[in-house]
Amino acid sequence: MVATLGSGESGGSVYIMDLSGTIDSAMGSWTACRVASLDRTVWTADCSSDGTHAAFGMDHGAGLLDLETRGLSWLCRSKSDILSQKFVHSGNVVLCGLRNGSIAPVDVRQKRHNHPTGVPSASTARRTVPMLRSKHQGRWRNQADKDKCSRYISMSSAVCSLVTLSSDENYFLGSSMDGCIKLFDLRLIQKGGIQSYEGHVNSHTHLPLVVDPSETLLMSGGEDCTVRIWSIKTGELIFAQSVCDTPFTALCWPESSRDLCGSSLFDVNHSWGAWLGSRNGLFYMHGT
Repeated sequence: MVATLGSGESGGSVYIMDLSGTIDSAMGSWTACRVASLDRTVWTADCSSDGTHAAFGMDHGAGLLDLETRGLSWLCRSKSDILSQKFVHSGNVVLCGLRNGSIAPVDVRQKRHNHPTGVPSASTARRTVPMLRSKHQGRWRNQADKDKCSRYISMSSAVCSLVTLSSDENYFLGSSMDGCIKLFDLRLIQKGGIQSYEGHVNSHTHLPLVVDPSETLLMSGGEDCTVRIWSIKTGELIFAQSVCDTPFTALCWPESSRDLCGSSLFDVNHSWGAWLGSRNGLFYMHGT
């Protein structure tokens, strides 16, 4: 799934690509199919683990898209932009990270408004979703929306990345644009972060977090162009190295060495390895 930000003249869109097929030899890429067009900026999007639903975060709210029926519905509305999102592994909850520093867990099983005023039917070819504002700025439009986003976790700055753990979906990691990274437990929301990870450098950039397949290591690249790896359990910084002169704004930890296209370069059984992307290019970084 791919989401586009949009521009001053048009809103963002959500696309899906089937990566199981062959690459179009003429285009040199997979074909993307647009499944939703919005009349607002799309800051983020995420797909459920079973591939049936997509959540998208915009200015003033979040929506849910049924990828099978193409039906659209609201998750919640908010005054602050939703900059990051993540489904928990079961797909029952979407975590929404807001510009104001809040993280809102939203239960997708709650009754939703499928066709708000101004939203065309699901059969419409171009599915445009206008975001509705509340009558009074800063207040929820109705009690249902308030209930869906009433349980908040607060971070010290805009939430730029969220990562859930499949081993226990009560736990998730969040990072904010002031360099703060914390581990949270959905069962202990009022307690705040239960583990912190020191050393990350950020001031305003949308930098991602990634965890390794065993969910023991956490990686992020900072604005200081340094890649850092922490122990998720202890919070200990176990690796820090500057490897590029521009920040890494895309990170991916392969599930296994077999995911690396079978290249002989990656046949060595490294202790760890990950893909890193920056304006300078795509890099593969590995341990011993």
